[in-house]
Amino acid sequence: MRGLLLVLLLPAALVAAEFNVRDYGARGDGTTFDTVALQAAVDACAAAGGGEVVLPAGRYLCGSLLLKSQVHLLIRPEATLLGGDKLTDYPTRRFLSAADAVGIQIRGGGTIDGRGEAWWEAGPAYQGPAWRGTPQFGYRARPRPQFLYFQRCRELQIRDVKLIGSPSWTIHLQRCQQALIQRVTIRNPLHGPNTDGIDLNSCQDVQVRDCDIITGDDGVVLKSNEPGRDHPSARIEVSGCRIWSACNALKIGTETHDDFSAITFRDCYLYGGSVQPQERPLSGLAIESVDGSHLRQIVARDLTMHNLRAPIFIRLGHRGGNSARTQQVEPRLPGTIREVLIERVTATDCTFESSITGIPGHPVEGVTLRQVDLGLTGGGGSELVTDSVVDEPVIRNYPEAQMFGRLPAVGLYARHVRGLRLEQVNLRCAAPDARPRLVADNVADLLVDGLTAPTAPAEYPLIWLLRPGATQVVNSPLPPACRAFAAVEGTPVQQAGVQIAAPAGTVALLPPGGLLNAKLPRHAATAPGLFRLRPADLLLTAPMVLTTDPTAPGGGFVQVPLNGGRDTGSGACRLEVSTPGRYAVWLLLRAPDGESDSLSFSLGDRPPVIHDATATGPGWTWNRLRDRREGQVVRNNAVTWELPAGEVTVRLRNREAGTAVAAVVLAREDLAWQPPREQ
Repeated sequence: MRGLLLVLLLPAALVAAEFNVRDYGARGDGTTFDTVALQAAVDACAAAGGGEVVLPAGRYLCGSLLLKSQVHLLIRPEATLLGGDKLTDYPTRRFLSAADAVGIQIRGGGTIDGRGEAWWEAGPAYQGPAWRGTPQFGYRARPRPQFLYFQRCRELQIRDVKLIGSPSWTIHLQRCQQALIQRVTIRNPLHGPNTDGIDLNSCQDVQVRDCDIITGDDGVVLKSNEPGRDHPSARIEVSGCRIWSACNALKIGTETHDDFSAITFRDCYLYGGSVQPQERPLSGLAIESVDGSHLRQIVARDLTMHNLRAPIFIRLGHRGGNSARTQQVEPRLPGTIREVLIERVTATDCTFESSITGIPGHPVEGVTLRQVDLGLTGGGGSELVTDSVVDEPVIRNYPEAQMFGRLPAVGLYARHVRGLRLEQVNLRCAAPDARPRLVADNVADLLVDGLTAPTAPAEYPLIWLLRPGATQVVNSPLPPACRAFAAVEGTPVQQAGVQIAAPAGTVALLPPGGLLNAKLPRHAATAPGLFRLRPADLLLTAPMVLTTDPTAPGGGFVQVPLNGGRDTGSGACRLEVSTPGRYAVWLLLRAPDGESDSLSFSLGDRPPVIHDATATGPGWTWNRLRDRREGQVVRNNAVTWELPAGEVTVRLRNREAGTAVAAVVLAREDLAWQPPREQ
């Protein structure tokens, strides 16, 4: 990268010609449009083979401005380039832009103002949980121009300028190479929709250095938003930046169609400058592949985080071309995340859990956290310790650190991972928290070397391993008053591959579900081969609640309220099956509308099914449980389960907030049970 910087700086020393925009008729009074004069100066500079287009002191009102090869736009410290506030001011739908150009620079210490507040309006206030929303949720964007947009440009520099009030993404580089963004100050309102700070879209050989960013959407984000495999991102370094984003401070994703490699984030300060929950960053570091891309050689080191929600979020998902914007090349397969190193990271006053998650059959691979100190506010209760963290139903969902709801680990939650190394990781809680500090579910080749936690949960173990692969835990001392160091849930074969260096009696080997199932209510059959469950028979996980309603069948129902969040909350219990056989499931449902008409249902460790209500509206209807097929609703795709004698866990999970359940019936098929006609 040092050689790249030299190449970028050489042209500046050769530039001599100067083109003052006032010589081309620019007024700089802030009210007269100077677009024609500025474009004339740019064109003259380009025709002369390059030089400096100078904006002296003043306010230059301007619409679409097209920059060209070897043009250096020099905005003096007392000068402001001011965007128009109407879409008709932008014939190209862009403010500053260029395509297929070489050697463009924007610098000089001045300001570029995009008049951000002109491009959005207040909408309905956000009503969801504070840990999920952002300020932009309460605003709607009007049709608006792009701010600084450069496509297929080389040897581009943007440095020593202040960018304020961007209508949308502030700096957007698409398929650019050999670019430097340095000492840029970005100031956008936290409520500005889609006001990313810097978007590097399928770029190569780029440095972002010493920038100071406050913005409503992602701070510095790498993405690949064009379907196809001819535009990988590589050799990108972000360093020395100070970022306050109400979304994600440093991010790879969401759009990830082509590959990413040799990406480095280092020496950055990521923070939230407000005590308001929604104004804190959703995550400090987010690494995502959800459109089939392969991520490898990702390094994040020497990061300081303060007053965020989640410090670290790594997600391998698979949207699979489920909309026109996320189409993938064929075959539509999940991508990969491999070779990730996160080291020397310190986080303080963070309110949400970090996570590393893949999808069944497609684990995140080769992640190392080394010398990572995560300071959490804590305060979580035992109701958050649940093994029903949503999995298959959210494979296609938009990735965000809060996508699973509150997690059962206060420090780090990992699921579907292979080759996870935690070396000298410290997990601190400012307030007592009931949850384990580390939860690893279906994690193979796990090394925990030097895990420390100043305090331990009072009831649950420090480490909770579910369905483990080969695991080694060493050099990890028990915190004071820690009675349970680890719980290992799995088959004897799985447990045989787990080696934990801990005092005798502090490690429990449990069958699958052993830690939590004992707390679930247990119910015998109502009649041979028949179970009828009422809402009060379930143990609920927030935000699912039991509502007493005399007008409802049975006097009440369970529901995640409409503002409670999608894919959050559950209700569970145990059933004593005394007569084995094939069982059908019936649900008494009320679904307000087509946007709140589905739920997830599972028995034991079988994969959950997603059921869509047969009717929507204010009334209650009996539904025979059915499952989607390849993501599509199929009316006759009824589900039955073969249940042996013994105990089975029932779990009802929210899929879309607002769906209410007043009763659940499991009936052996040979009984030919039918719902009462009055319902």
